[in-house]
Amino acid sequence: MEQLKSFSSYILQIGHKYGLHSVFDDFLEMVVCSLSLGAKEDRYLEIVRNYEKPDAYLMAEAFGSLVIEMDNNGAGLKDGFGDFYMEYLSYGRNGQFFTPEPICDMMVRILNPTGFGERVADCCCGSGRMLLAAARVTRNALFFGADIDRTCAMMCLINLCLNGLLGEVCWMDTLMNRFYAGWRIELHPEKAVPYIREITKEESYTVLRLPEKKEITEKLVVPQQLLFEF
Repeated sequence: MEQLKSFSSYILQIGHKYGLHSVFDDFLEMVVCSLSLGAKEDRYLEIVRNYEKPDAYLMAEAFGSLVIEMDNNGAGLKDGFGDFYMEYLSYGRNGQFFTPEPICDMMVRILNPTGFGERVADCCCGSGRMLLAAARVTRNALFFGADIDRTCAMMCLINLCLNGLLGEVCWMDTLMNRFYAGWRIELHPEKAVPYIREITKEESYTVLRLPEKKEITEKLVVPQQLLFEF
């Protein structure tokens, strides 16, 4: 059997034929569909039909190569996307230069060297490096990420799920509190493995719930308890 190539070499090979940006985004969405345990099968098939069969097989091999690289010799918690994204896709667009992983490790240990609490949040998560660094200190927390860039949000989502970390990732503008899409990483009720479930704005814990004033009673009513203090 032919040995798997690097993840980046597969994506570059397919991208040369179909366009690198669209291939990378399709790959991310196909992985999210695969990690949704059947809930997104129709969407997966809709995407894969855009590729010739040999290229669809290359997508599958790219996923296998990604998993092996993210295993990180058994240590896990390695960002599988960030360097590739910066080198071949973003070119620093919107200031997208992700913090180097060793700096992320240093920062989380400065913030809390003895471990974090029940929740860790990053409102501009990029590919999720800061959350992965926090998980190297405390794996059992719930991890919450948000980013205005959909591609970044999906990279973070996959990085968390493939490392067995539970929590939520939203594609949203956290400064303007505008929600576009969101996903929850939970343990499957039957199979007891982490899987991805798409959520609505109303289900999200990351969206800020502003108080509403009722004219009749003139009392402030908070529709949902905030998970984080902003």
